[in-house]
This record gives sequence, C-alpha cells and structure tokens, in this order.
Amino acid sequence: MRNFKKTVIRVALVAAAIATPIIYAYEYGPDPGYTGAPGDNKNGCVASGCHVGTPNSGPGSVTITASGGTTYVPGGPAQTISVKITDATEKKYGFELTARVDSNPTTLAAGVLASTDALTQVVCTDGSISPAAGCPAKSGGTLQWIEHTLAGYNKSATSPSYTYTFNWTPPATNVGTVTLYAAGNAVTGALVVTGTHDYLTSLKLSPAAANPNAPTILSGGVNPLNSSATTIQPGAWTQIFGTNLASALTLWKGDFATTLGGTTVSVNGKPASLYFVSPTQINFQAPNDTATGSVPVVVTTPNGTATSTVTLGTVGPSFLLLDNKHVTGIILRSNGSGAYGGGGYDIIGPTGSSLGFGTVAAKAGDVVELYAVGFGPTNPVMPSGQALAAGQFGTATSPITILINNKPVTPSFAGITLAGLYQINLTIPSGLGTGDVPIVGSVAGVQTPSGFVISLQ
Repeated sequence: MRNFKKTVIRVALVAAAIATPIIYAYEYGPDPGYTGAPGDNKNGCVASGCHVGTPNSGPGSVTITASGGTTYVPGGPAQTISVKITDATEKKYGFELTARVDSNPTTLAAGVLASTDALTQVVCTDGSISPAAGCPAKSGGTLQWIEHTLAGYNKSATSPSYTYTFNWTPPATNVGTVTLYAAGNAVTGALVVTGTHDYLTSLKLSPAAANPNAPTILSGGVNPLNSSATTIQPGAWTQIFGTNLASALTLWKGDFATTLGGTTVSVNGKPASLYFVSPTQINFQAPNDTATGSVPVVVTTPNGTATSTVTLGTVGPSFLLLDNKHVTGIILRSNGSGAYGGGGYDIIGPTGSSLGFGTVAAKAGDVVELYAVGFGPTNPVMPSGQALAAGQFGTATSPITILINNKPVTPSFAGITLAGLYQINLTIPSGLGTGDVPIVGSVAGVQTPSGFVISLQ
C-alpha cells in the first residue's frame, strides 16, 4: 500500500502519452533495490519509473561516512552512518543505502540498519517497513535498505547539500569485509521532474579485533525474574544473563536509575530502570510498551554493546524467590504476633532459620500475600520506572489461578501494588499437605516455572 500513490501517478502519465522523460520524484522514498549493490539496480536510482540520467554525471556527489571509520567490531556497538548528497544545481535530496556481506552480497544483509529519527525509514525486500529487530528472512535472504521519508525529503531543501544520519549495528560475528552501498539523487523539488542528478558510492568496512571486555548476552538470557521463559511483560521486573555486563556489582538506591556502574539497558529502544548490575547478571524493570512480539534488548557498557531479543507479551508470570525454590510471601498477623513489621507479619518458609533468617510455615486459615511478576495487565495501568504513590495499585484484568500441591486456590486479590511487582492474596485452605509442597501460578494459559515450593504445616 505504501506505493499506491506512485502507481496511480505512473498510470496517469502513461495514459497521457507524454513523450518526454517525465517521472515521479519519489519523495516518499524509493522501492527497495536501487543502491547499485550486487543484485540491486546497477545504476541506482536511474531506472524505469524512477529517475533518469547517467549516474555520477552531475556536478555533485554522494558520500558515506561511518563513525567507526573503515572498520567494524563484530558484536560491537552501533555506528552512526551519514549519507551526504551534494549538488548546488538542485534543491532537494534523497538517498537509499544497504549493507551487504561481501562473501554473499546478493542474499545476506550485514548487520542491522535502524532509523534514529522520522527523516529515514528501513524497508524490507517486499517494500514493507522493517520492524526494530530487522527484516525477516525472505527467499533465503535478510536484505534491508534505509532511505529518506517524506519528512526527510521536505527537510532536505538546504542547497547545496543535505546529510541523512542513522544507525548501523555490525554483525554479531566476524563475517569478513562488508560494504555499504548508497545511491543519492538531487532534484528540483517538483513532484514531476524531467531530469535529475543521480550518484552512486560505496564504503568498505573491515572487521576489527573485538574488545575482550565487551558485554555479551547469553542465548535466551533475557527472562522474567526466576524464569527461563523468553516472553516478558512490559513493566515487569526482568533479568539478563551474560558476561561483562558491568565491571562490578552495583545496586540501585531506590531511585529507578537508568544507568548503574556505567551500564544501561534498553528494550525496544526505551530505557529500562535498573535494580542491580553485575558482570554476569542484570535485574531491571522493563519499560511500559504497547508493542508485542520480538523486540531488541541492548546492554551498553563503557566497553561496548550487546544486543539480544526478547518477546513482549501480555503475560510472563513468575514468583519471587527467597532462595532457589521457596516463593516469597508473608503471613499476615492481625494479632501483632509476627516477627516482622512491628508484629504485623511473618515470612513464609520452613519453620526456623534454615534460610538464614526466621521463617514460618503457613497453616490452614492463614491469610498470605505472595509476590510475583508478569501476571498480566492491570486496571488502571501502573507506570514503569517510578515508585507508586501511597495507596496506588492496579487490579489484575485476567483471572489468575494458583495451584498448591496440585489443588486450586482462588486469590482474594491480585494486582500490582509496588512498581513492577504483583501481590497475590489468598487464604490457605485445609488439606494441602505439609512441608515444602509445589506451587504454580497460571494466567491466560501461561504457567510459572515448575520447581517452586511453598512451606506448609
């Protein structure tokens, strides 16, 4: 549908039987495949239905500049790419660029191109706008192109030149030399033009030695807290596992910092609030987001950048844990007999101090609060990246089921009462057994991980 207007204009021009070479100016951005790269039109934008003329015959030029010079670091941070079109005889400027692996330039994209403003857009083989994680493989390839948008074209009226900037993330591994191919054009600015100046160029980038201290994210290493699932709920507390994620363990100060120890995390391009960072693990609150599906997760340190993907979904349930299996929860003590909170509660666990602090097994009739993440949307939606006001909470909008020792227990309340944290209230019924018994939560057909227990007496 993005080319509907172009098609209508072409048909109208043909119907008018105009003899001179008049074409549409493509101010919305060209179709993919006009950069002069192998497999693309070898003359760039000089093609039927596009622009006319002989490439590089005008008085101007197009140049590519990469912030990494002529090298890239496999798995390294994103580079800023600039495409400058210069031509003092014209008034507006457009471009298209692609990045290819030299060993297989007609099929394999090199890294991932990404817009940084509304002046550019990334398109895939079928002409669709690329998702943030890059174009999906089609016909065995992963090709993508970045080009001007209508906003970029309109803003480019800055004769004698205009420069577009965007990001390019290098391939995760050493794929050998890669080449950036670009076509630029300079036009009068009229919707229908009788002549343009078109230019082609390329820039080769060689792999450089990777920083041994650069961060990496383990495959499947972005999960809800205490879970190995790879779907997380926006706004929920989440974990990342990897190497060199930070230089040392740094804990937040309750301030929802987006930088700790020089480390930052973004999800789908949005900054995340960090609870703690360490060389091998990061715990953070995912930002609120209406997007669903696969999105990029980026960890940035002074030594480089690591990128992975995670699926954003409406649910990603898991319990908080006291150790590696005991769920986190409290027993409310209305008579003031509790060991914590001025007598207001006990912590659920094996009776005694086997976990390193005092805990009490729950019994039938006890009212308990369990703590969890990812049990779905709430009404109202709770903000991410900030503390909730006193009395502020959101009630779960999806039914939640709790199985204790394989027997269903219906919560009396479930919702977010602290930033990113679910509170699930229930009364322990009789007949659930004693000792450490299994507990599983379920919402929207998705269960918490197996192996979690709650202590009963």
